[in-house]
Amino acid sequence: MCMVETADETVNMLYDATVTARKNHKCSECSRVIAKGEQYLLERYAFDGEITTSKTCAHCQVVREWLQRECGGWLFGGVAEDIHEHAREGEYGFGVKKLSIGMSMKWQLRRGGLWPIPVVPRITGASLPL
Repeated sequence: MCMVETADETVNMLYDATVTARKNHKCSECSRVIAKGEQYLLERYAFDGEITTSKTCAHCQVVREWLQRECGGWLFGGVAEDIHEHAREGEYGFGVKKLSIGMSMKWQLRRGGLWPIPVVPRITGASLPL
């Protein structure tokens, strides 16, 4: 089940831009370090009366894109939980399992360095409204 289906409210997006890190940052979705020189998505949004800033690495943006296509949306800070649930359900194929594993490993290769940015897996369309 897609987490966005149970969301009560939406955010009011104030600003978003792809920027290059001038210092290290922490990804709001997978918690890995976004290194200086790496591109990431910077977003500012209002939710529940507060303004929040989110920084999302390029890898996690792929997971968000899949959730957007498959579920019609995603929840800030809930992307990892949502993709892990979809991977456990088993009907989405290896591409979704790979995204789940990548997030679990914070996109880090065992031998060092980062995974290549993944390709957005195919969607099933099962969760989209008719």
